[in-house]
Amino acid sequence: MARIFRHHVSPVKLTLAAVDVALITACAFIAEALRFHMLDLPVVQTPVALASKIMIPIVTFPILLGFGAYQSDAMGDLRVFGFRLLTAILTSILVLAALAYLLPVIPLWRSIMLLSFGFAALSLLLAHILFSLFAANSFLGRRVIILGAGQGAVDLMEEAEATPDAGLKIIDVVAVPGGEQVLVQATSLSDMRDLADHAVSVHCDLIVIGDKYETAQLPIDALIACKLAGIAIMDRLTFYEEVRGYVDLESVKADWIVFAEGFKGGSIIERALKRLMDVVTSTLFLIITFPLFLACAAAIRLTSPGPVLYRQERVGLNGKTFNVLKFRSMTVDAEVKDGPKFAAENDPRVTPVGRFLRRTRADEIPQAINVLRGDMSFVGPRPERPYFVEQLREKVPFYRERHCLKPGITGWAQIRYPYGASFEDSRRKLEYDLYYVKNYSIFLDLLIILQTLRVVLFPHGVR
Repeated sequence: MARIFRHHVSPVKLTLAAVDVALITACAFIAEALRFHMLDLPVVQTPVALASKIMIPIVTFPILLGFGAYQSDAMGDLRVFGFRLLTAILTSILVLAALAYLLPVIPLWRSIMLLSFGFAALSLLLAHILFSLFAANSFLGRRVIILGAGQGAVDLMEEAEATPDAGLKIIDVVAVPGGEQVLVQATSLSDMRDLADHAVSVHCDLIVIGDKYETAQLPIDALIACKLAGIAIMDRLTFYEEVRGYVDLESVKADWIVFAEGFKGGSIIERALKRLMDVVTSTLFLIITFPLFLACAAAIRLTSPGPVLYRQERVGLNGKTFNVLKFRSMTVDAEVKDGPKFAAENDPRVTPVGRFLRRTRADEIPQAINVLRGDMSFVGPRPERPYFVEQLREKVPFYRERHCLKPGITGWAQIRYPYGASFEDSRRKLEYDLYYVKNYSIFLDLLIILQTLRVVLFPHGVR
């Protein structure tokens, strides 16, 4: 895995993104040359003309990224990618048209822009088809042996299959003598010292320790021989972190948090930049959504009695509590009878307008005010209620560690996992929160903000 500002990125995804940017740029120049040829005009590349064409990939690529064109589901299903590509291109056309109107000095002809996106749509679709057929399993992919044939191996195989963008090809499973019960078809070596020769013979690039073993149970000498032969060795914890983007709680121990790289919370400069980004982002967010803010407030006021805004106590940085602001989506005194509980699908406490607000995430717009106050950040772990935090601390290991950063409106767990509506969901979301805390950077924050567009436009798992 490549690592960009502490965040793990698949070589397949990184290469495909670079190819897409190159194709979009090339299509802009080809469209201009074709249009000028049709008009029998010479192509003159002035700095302003070059800037107008470079604007096309600069605008289009972040929108593609934000709309989820490089997510596992899009890279594994061309229909999903095609739909997201189409919506991203339409959005890019609107954004560029607005820029051309606001900046008339930039010679961004509508005909050239439409030709560019027509060529780009076809070339990007073809590129993704070729990558799905060849790249992931050839020069960009890695041939993997799983060591251990128990439940851990089953889980790893499912995870690898669900992550086509990781480019992992499971070529063999090798059982460990005295290990867990064999649950998958596996190779049994008569002597584990032959592991290195076997791995080299099948052209293995990576060995992943599938099951949980004590050090004494592992064939250490054989693994050392594999590593010296140029084969990477990875444990379960590292596999889930690098490939799936979360920390496997079952494999985490306190000493790992102490000695692992990361969990630094960012430097002074990063924290200052994060606060600056919070203020700028939340201000722009409130300005852009102001008409929607008024519409939501009016809809709540006209359809159900009670206040428009709902204040609820949440746990923030270092365990301190604050009042989060949300548009009220439930009936007044919804918890008087049964007390606090997780929101459920088709929750009867939710009003018709509230259901729409939750589905579109519009109920969270007022939280930008919390960001301006400094109670929250725009990006961070979602704040939970003290009632649930106390229970989660007892049931879920390392839950308090998520409070070392300010909570956020959006976060890594929100874009990677559906709405948490149970203690098990909270446990799973903590695995993503720990990844964010461990690998925090401004780059990761920007990536999360962009990909929040996908969550809003293509809602999944809302309550």
